[in-house]
Amino acid sequence: MFDELEKYKNKGHFFFESGNLLATVSREVPDLPGDYYIIRLSHGKPELVYIRKSGTIEQNGKFKNQLLRNRINNKHDGIKRQEYFEKKIEEENINALHLYWYVTFDEDHKDIPAYIEGVLLQRYFDIYGQLPPWNKNY
Repeated sequence: MFDELEKYKNKGHFFFESGNLLATVSREVPDLPGDYYIIRLSHGKPELVYIRKSGTIEQNGKFKNQLLRNRINNKHDGIKRQEYFEKKIEEENINALHLYWYVTFDEDHKDIPAYIEGVLLQRYFDIYGQLPPWNKNY
């Protein structure tokens, strides 16, 4: 979907459906810095709904907590992500969520996740004139 992400070799994706345990379906996601986006699948129509980074880099070049797996399994709008996904699936009549993740900072690449998040959000904004539906701000 985003050409900028093609260079990353440490990447993956998973589906989340109602009744899944998020911790189980995301078990292959590494705890490394990176970015992810979520596509909502509803009535055969895919729609990108969320773009986010994981890992905040400190002045000394080290990352704080909230790397990919932990960030994906943490909270969204103040509630556990598991509950958030279940709520959205019900409210928006979603068949499944498809989450793609990319490690952007490792031995092969040193791309700060916040920078990549900005690039992806800018591309989305250039096309649609707004942020993805589940991104409240940037």
